[in-house]
Amino acid sequence: MAIERWQPRTSYTKQEEALLRRLRKARRLFAFLRDHRGELFDDGFQVELAAMYRDTGAGAEPVVPALMAMALLLQSYHGVSDHEAVELTVVDLRWQMVMDRLGCDEPAFAQSTLVAFRDRLIRNDMDRRLLERTVELARRTKAFDWRKLPKDLRVAIDSSPLEGAGRVEDTINLLGHAARKVVLCAADLLGWPFEKVATAAGIPVLLGSSVKKGPRHRVERPGCQGSSSRHAVAPDRVAGSVAPQQAPRGDERAAAQGAHRNVGADPHAGSGAGPIGGRQDAHPPRSRS
Repeated sequence: MAIERWQPRTSYTKQEEALLRRLRKARRLFAFLRDHRGELFDDGFQVELAAMYRDTGAGAEPVVPALMAMALLLQSYHGVSDHEAVELTVVDLRWQMVMDRLGCDEPAFAQSTLVAFRDRLIRNDMDRRLLERTVELARRTKAFDWRKLPKDLRVAIDSSPLEGAGRVEDTINLLGHAARKVVLCAADLLGWPFEKVATAAGIPVLLGSSVKKGPRHRVERPGCQGSSSRHAVAPDRVAGSVAPQQAPRGDERAAAQGAHRNVGADPHAGSGAGPIGGRQDAHPPRSRS
């Protein structure tokens, strides 16, 4: 399967000239990449990028590798997430100019495509090769301070702890998955149902399939080991705030005491407030006249 090569224009449109007059004073990397993209991604380097793919003809045709590599440079320079990088190929004229896509109203690629390309680039050590070429070109042309170039393309990854999950979910939901695992472990220690721990901790939002959608009425409680990431947690709320509404018996009492020793003291102790922020006395004594 022949990999398509990127062949951006070498001439400048009036719109590009107007943009470059501003970008040569600030955010000069955009001007540098627009002026020298043909040198950076010459035929020889594009052959190296194409060599990362198997020549079997199987699978979907990849997005032009040089275009994807340029997007990773811009993403690392801006320090934005994968989702925002996709959006910037539509809404940011600077990105569109550098990627030779001025006037396009559709994204240059999907978020999953960007994640997969970065993984492929890193597996083949081509991320270092790309950065080395960019630094060498900046030094030689003196068109941009090479010391201000990104040091690592991996800083753009915002979902590395859950490998692959960033292809389909954003950071908020990924944090929700991690929080659910903490609550699951706390529930096992206390011998409580998952829903009870989440509710007692004041985080019912974790009962839903997505923290953005909010809680749902019923949730299965998988075990702590090997459990699905669809269920709950909030570390800062679990610490010392998961107190039973009714005193546990037997093993439950021992588990609850052990969990409190490990996690920390009740932050509401001695404050006149209950474990979830309410008053301890349902009927406070009346003052004597």
